[in-house]
Amino acid sequence: MSIRDDAFAGRPITVPIIDAHTHLLGYYLNGWYTAFQETATVITLMDHLGIDAIVTAPHTLVSGDAEATNEATIAAAAEYPGRIYGYIFVYPHDDLAIVRKIIARYAAHPSFVGFKLLPGYHGSLLAPAYAYALDFAAEHGCPVLTHLWGSSPGAAEVEAIVQTRPALKLLAAHQGGGSADCTDALVAVMREHPHVTMELCGSLYNHYALENLVEMVGDERIVYGSDLINLDPRYDFGQVVFSTLPDESKSKILAGNFLRLLEGSALGSIAIHGT
Repeated sequence: MSIRDDAFAGRPITVPIIDAHTHLLGYYLNGWYTAFQETATVITLMDHLGIDAIVTAPHTLVSGDAEATNEATIAAAAEYPGRIYGYIFVYPHDDLAIVRKIIARYAAHPSFVGFKLLPGYHGSLLAPAYAYALDFAAEHGCPVLTHLWGSSPGAAEVEAIVQTRPALKLLAAHQGGGSADCTDALVAVMREHPHVTMELCGSLYNHYALENLVEMVGDERIVYGSDLINLDPRYDFGQVVFSTLPDESKSKILAGNFLRLLEGSALGSIAIHGT
């Protein structure tokens, strides 16, 4: 049976799946409503869809509380080992000495596989604290997922951080910012910088289908993410599993490409049976 056949039949997808962009804990600021507030409910939904693991940065990141965010990740990963992993969150307005301590503390914990940055909400992607985190990630070989939405920040800031860090594994969220224009701008950067990868979540807002994105950047430079629990993960999940792409391409997008980003990393790893 193909991935598409399993999806149409309502069966959990049997190829490895990693949701590379998620959040946990309720969040009510700025009009957001989160439908899956209990982590146990998230796990049940993962089982229903066939998602093996998620990588998360809990919603306390919005308020800038790095310690609370990273500790919440550790707690969730301990409660559901092998199903929940985390991104180290750093807040760019903390003193740089605090940022260094946060990174040193949590980079040593096996539940963390990379970094999550929230520019736009927290200002420029070019902030000094982000520069330190990006340099650390490049040196230690782990991926960095950065928020992008509209032009806050935009592709110009992405290009500024990657052009001097050829070893950085940057994962650009929301197809570059949610719209076709933002995707076009990101794709232009990706063509010049092969170490930039596109993450899918929020594709509901984009005019491009997944097949279009693969034509633009290839099936090895796109990673599945959903923005769970901000968004229902079934939308972007459906974009992949119901697409007309061959199963080989779907498998790369659903897990293979993210696992490849973790290769050679000095941080934690994700073990999925059969990979």
